[in-house]
Amino acid sequence: MDQNKLNSESSSATAIVLSMLNEQSNKRFAVVGLIGMAIDLLMFRILVAKGANPDLSQVASFFLGAIVNFALNARAMTAQSAESGSTLTPMLYGRFLVVSLLALFLRSAVLALLTRTWHWELQIAILAAILTGAAVLFIGTVLFVVPKCWSRDWSAVEWQVVTIAILAYVLALRAVFMPLVDLIPEEAYYWNYAQHLDLSYLDHPPMVGWLIWLSTSVLGKSEFAVRLPAYICWIVAALFMFRLTLNLFDRTSAFRVVLLLAVLPIYFGLGFFMTPDAPLYAAWAGCLYFLQRALLAQDHNAWWGVGICMGVGMLSKYTVVLLGLGTLTFLLLDARSRKWFLRPEPYLAAVVALVLFTPVLVWNMKHDWISFMFQGPDRLTSSPKFSLHVLIGSVFLLLTPTALFGIAKVLLPQSVAKSSGSDQLSAERRRYLWALSFTSVLLSVFVIYSLRHQVKLNWTAPVWLAAIPLAARDMVPRPHEIAGSAAKLIRRLWLPTILILLIIHGGGFYYLSLGLPGAGPVSPKHLFAPWRLLGEKVAIIEATIEAETKSEPVIVGMDKNFISSELSFYAFADHKGSTNTGGPHFFGERSLMWEFWLPASAVLGRNFLMIDFDRRRLSAPSLAQYFDTTSDVSTEVLERNGRAIGSFYWRVGYRYHGLTGNTKKGGSPESD
Repeated sequence: MDQNKLNSESSSATAIVLSMLNEQSNKRFAVVGLIGMAIDLLMFRILVAKGANPDLSQVASFFLGAIVNFALNARAMTAQSAESGSTLTPMLYGRFLVVSLLALFLRSAVLALLTRTWHWELQIAILAAILTGAAVLFIGTVLFVVPKCWSRDWSAVEWQVVTIAILAYVLALRAVFMPLVDLIPEEAYYWNYAQHLDLSYLDHPPMVGWLIWLSTSVLGKSEFAVRLPAYICWIVAALFMFRLTLNLFDRTSAFRVVLLLAVLPIYFGLGFFMTPDAPLYAAWAGCLYFLQRALLAQDHNAWWGVGICMGVGMLSKYTVVLLGLGTLTFLLLDARSRKWFLRPEPYLAAVVALVLFTPVLVWNMKHDWISFMFQGPDRLTSSPKFSLHVLIGSVFLLLTPTALFGIAKVLLPQSVAKSSGSDQLSAERRRYLWALSFTSVLLSVFVIYSLRHQVKLNWTAPVWLAAIPLAARDMVPRPHEIAGSAAKLIRRLWLPTILILLIIHGGGFYYLSLGLPGAGPVSPKHLFAPWRLLGEKVAIIEATIEAETKSEPVIVGMDKNFISSELSFYAFADHKGSTNTGGPHFFGERSLMWEFWLPASAVLGRNFLMIDFDRRRLSAPSLAQYFDTTSDVSTEVLERNGRAIGSFYWRVGYRYHGLTGNTKKGGSPESD
C-alpha cells in the first residue's frame, strides 16, 4: 500500500479522535461525567462510613453516578437521535448499560488490584478506580452510545478508532485481572515445568516452561509473572496478523483482524492464560506471515522466517507441523508456486526448524521417545470414541456463530467469483486458495481424528488464523459489491457480537476473581476454583502435621495432576512446593510429569498428606496397603468473607511403603 495513503489514514484517525473530543455534545458528556464522578465518590464514602462492604459499595456508588450521568445526557442524545431520523431510543438505554458494565468491570479490577495486591489505602484507590471507570464510560458513550454512530456505516478511519479503543480496553482488562484470577490447573502445572527446567517434557515441548522460568526469574513468583509471556505472545501474534492482513488486503482490514483477535473467545483466552497454545499461537501467526511472503509474494528470503517460526512452534506444541501439510497442499494446487519443489529455500527452512527442535529430540532420545509415543501411538490406539459433535460445538463456542458463519462465507468458492479483471481475479483466487489450504485442509485432520478419538476444546484455535483476514475484510461491503441477505445479516451481527463478548469477558473475570454480588466466588471442583484459598488451608494442615510428627509430609493431590499442581504453587510461600508435592502415581495411577519430578522411590518412609475433592478416593480401603497406618478422612470447609463456598477432604498416611507388585498404571494419555 502507498505509504502516503497510510500516513493520511493515520492523520485522519487522529483527526477523528480530536473532533470527538472537541464536539460540543462530547464536551457536555465530559462535564456531566465530572458530576457523576463526584456523586460516585460521595456515595462510596457514605456507604463505607456506614460499615458497608467496600466491593458492594463501589458497585452501588458507580451505578448511582452512571444513572445521574445518563439522566443528564439523555435529552441531548435523544435529540440527536431525532435529528438523524432514527428511532433507536429503546436501544439507547441498552447501549449505555453495556458501556456502563464494561466500565464497572475494569474499575472493580483496578480497585481490587490496588487494595488487595498493592495494598493502597481504600480512599486513595477508589479515586484511581473512579477515574478509570469514568474514562471508559466517556469513550464508550462517544463511540457506541451516541446515535449518529449507529445511523450509517462506519468509515475506514472510524473502524480504526473503534479498534484502538476496544483493543486498549481488552489489553487493560487482561493486565489488571492477571494478578487477581487464580492460576488455572494447567498454568500451575506448567509453572512446575519452570521449576524443573529441562530440554522437554512428557506431554509438551519445553517453550511454555522456558518462558515461565524467564518471567518468574525476573519478576518473582506470582500469577502476573506466570501469565505475562502469554500477554506478550498475543501481542506478537497480533502484530504478525496485522502485517499479514495488510499484505493481503488493506490497513482497515488489518485493524479489524486485530479487533477480532482481541475479542473472539479462544484468542482472548490465549492472551491471558499461559499454556503451550500461547507461544504456539505467536509462532503460527509468524509462520503464516512468512508463508504469505514466500508463496504469494515470491519472496525467497521469507523462507528463513518460515524456518525460524516453525522451529519455535515445534518447541511450543507439536500441532504446528500441520502447517507443513497446508504448505504442501498449496504448492501442489498453485501452478506458480510449484517451482519451490526445485528450489533449496523450503528445504533449508525445514533444516532450520529441525535444528531449533533439537532439544526435544535429545530429551526424547534419553527417555525412550516417550513424548512422541504419548502424543502419537498412545493416542491413536486409545479406546475409540466418536467426538465430531464435540469438535463442532467447540468451534461454535470458541469462535461464536457470527465468526464461524463469517469464515464459512469467505471460504466458499463463490466468494471470489465476482472479482473483475484477470489480474485481480488471479490474485484474489491465489489469496483464497492460500487461506483454504491453511484452514480447510488442516481442519479436515481434526475432523477425521474426531470420528474415532476424543478431541480437545482448544485444538482448532490456530487453524482459523489463515481465514480470519478474509472474514475481517468481509465485515464491511467492498466497492461495487452486491451483498446477499446472508452477508448483510452477518455484517449486522458483528458489532453486537463484539460488545456481548466484551461483557462476557469482563463479567467472567469479575466473577472468577471477586465473585458476583450475592453469588460469591466459584466453588471447588471446577477449573476456576479458589485455589489460593485451598492452598492456604492445606498449608495450615501441613504445618500442624509437621509439628506433630516432627517431619515434613509430602502433599499429594489425589486427582490426576490438578490439585498437586495448584498446591505446589499456593500451599508454599517459596518454591519448595515443586519438590515436595506428588500425585496419584504413588498409588499406580497416571500423574504426567509428577512421576518424573518426585518418583515413588524418593519418598519411601515419608508421611503423606492426601488431598481430594472426592471423599470416595480418600476412603478407598486399598490406600491402607501403602502405609503403616492411616488417619480417618477429615473434612475442611472453605470460607470467604465468612461464607462457606465449598469443602475438600484430607487424610494422612504414615510411612509410605511404595508401590506393590500388583500395581499397574492405567489410563489413556491426556493433554491440552
